[in-house]
Amino acid sequence: MVNQPVTNSQFPNLLSTISADPASAPEAIYTRLTRLLEAPAPANSCALPGAVGEVIRAIAAELDLPGAPFASSGNLVIEIGDPAAPLDLLVTAHMDRPCFRVRSLRDGALYPLCAIRVPGDSYECEARALRFVDGRVSVTATGRLRFDTEGDGYRIRFLADQGELAPGDTVMMHCAPTLTGGLVSGTGLDNAIGVLLALLAAHALNQYAAEGLAGRRLLFALTDQEEGPPIGLFGQGAARLAHALEAPRLGFINIDGHNVDEAAGQVLGVGAAHAFVSGDGRGSVVPLDYQALAEALASEVNRVRAGAVRLNYSYVSRSDDMLLATWARCLGLTGVIVADAHTTEETAALGDIAAAAHWIPAFISQVL
Repeated sequence: MVNQPVTNSQFPNLLSTISADPASAPEAIYTRLTRLLEAPAPANSCALPGAVGEVIRAIAAELDLPGAPFASSGNLVIEIGDPAAPLDLLVTAHMDRPCFRVRSLRDGALYPLCAIRVPGDSYECEARALRFVDGRVSVTATGRLRFDTEGDGYRIRFLADQGELAPGDTVMMHCAPTLTGGLVSGTGLDNAIGVLLALLAAHALNQYAAEGLAGRRLLFALTDQEEGPPIGLFGQGAARLAHALEAPRLGFINIDGHNVDEAAGQVLGVGAAHAFVSGDGRGSVVPLDYQALAEALASEVNRVRAGAVRLNYSYVSRSDDMLLATWARCLGLTGVIVADAHTTEETAALGDIAAAAHWIPAFISQVL
């Protein structure tokens, strides 16, 4: 049985200290988010030098998180609380983004390592090819990805403008992020936003709720190889992590992008999004007591910080939670609404990210 949600006299202190923290200001959030978006995030290689894991380690140091994130089964893990205590809670967010591998050098043909969701019968976007060179993940070619419908799928090609494609290269969508009218657009918001929110939550709890962590231990895991093909397994990196860790006493919370659902009111600009079931029941189902806790807490948090969170009862994509839920209970599926996932036009509201930076630590503090 979980504890009742905090009273108004208890949790506003955490929210107010987060609001006063320069790291939670929208400008600081956008600056760190762009650093994550600019970094390569190839499947199963995100922790390598030259990839996004290097940026994550730098941001963790800037946020005064204890020690450097340590590698576990190809993932990056940050520990806060009492290191001698049993594991109480795991919080996850995936580092990797949609990737492609070379099928044919003759015409630049590729095959996907991920689910494909591109707009229309044909689509073209900026892209770059990655290779491990001299001990680092390096960009070895830049150009465009071209998608054309072919049968029941897509013919996918990389058209190089600079450099050359080689066998074994990983190709990723890439474009410079932009901020216009409070909306962040680019590619990689799924799930650079989740990674940044995990880091900010760890920072907030470590800095401002240390007394609540006495005798408690939390792990924040930035997982690799979440993106998977529609006929394969999502969350392979998270599954490896589960094999390497003891099962957390309480369970896990997954931070990821949520799909737009206009009919259900799940649109940009509604604050954080917090859900209870993934994949129309094909993924995780949050226990009813933790759903009740989130529902009551959301009402209280929204009274203190208007528009902080919107409960999401509609479709949430399957993610790391699919396999983690075979090992531990899922206590929440949280994040922000992201439009046009798996394109270079991915879009999220910067205000929603700032709201989630308040909601997620508040929810974790009540789970504990």
